[in-house]
Amino acid sequence: MKYIELSFSFSHNTDFADIVVAKLNEIEFESYVETQDGVDAYIQESLFIQEKLNEVIEDLQSLFQFEYTIKEIKQENWNQQWEENFNPVEINKDCFIRAHFHDKIDCKYEIIITPKMSFGTGHHETTFLMMNEMFHIDFNNKKVLDMGCGTGILAILSKMLGSSITQAIDIDEWSYENSVENATLNNTEDINFSLGDVTAIKGAFDVVLANINRNIILEDISKYIDSLNENSDLLLSGFLSQDVIIIRDKVESLGLSFVSHKNKNKWNLLHFTN
Repeated sequence: MKYIELSFSFSHNTDFADIVVAKLNEIEFESYVETQDGVDAYIQESLFIQEKLNEVIEDLQSLFQFEYTIKEIKQENWNQQWEENFNPVEINKDCFIRAHFHDKIDCKYEIIITPKMSFGTGHHETTFLMMNEMFHIDFNNKKVLDMGCGTGILAILSKMLGSSITQAIDIDEWSYENSVENATLNNTEDINFSLGDVTAIKGAFDVVLANINRNIILEDISKYIDSLNENSDLLLSGFLSQDVIIIRDKVESLGLSFVSHKNKNKWNLLHFTN
């Protein structure tokens, strides 16, 4: 499988990377590596549409100055770059994320992740926000749904926190395969992974996790809510500050109650219950 690598460099403010990622999420880009002066983004060649990228580039150029390059790469080239840039991540005092080539970390919840083009290593603010919020929920014997599971990291943590059943779904084949591999690395092979979209949801759940992007959340939110048992939790992330009120209003209009709003830099998380 071939990928397109889109490399951005910013002359002054690397915080622009958050805006770039949010915009590219909307046109099927799925993996990101922060660099010293910008961010590299990746998309399957089969999903890449030049016209959509042109529109995003035009929007971004109206906001700030940057340079960018596009090239075709093979998956193994991305893995090499990831290994050069990936350091262990501390989520909280009890939870750390590391790669297989790092030394073992002495903590209660140690998660080993090898991403292989998939989103969710703990470095990005949205993964960090979701994982931290999960520690405020009782997962013991709960049924959990992880939509857009990426590396499977949230599903893996849910099992470590005591979930009885976890279903994890991603539309990307690389993410599906990578999630299964990461579950094996963490001795959580009993996660039910599915390749597909919202139509792959089977059953009802006590906790629904969706770290995707604004457009997908708004499009599929009613399906997430329909899959909730009574007295259940819904965690949403993957969107910027300007999208918080839009998503909150939509979820509350469908009958859920607001619990909390957390943010890290420009990225946000919303927690609801029914």
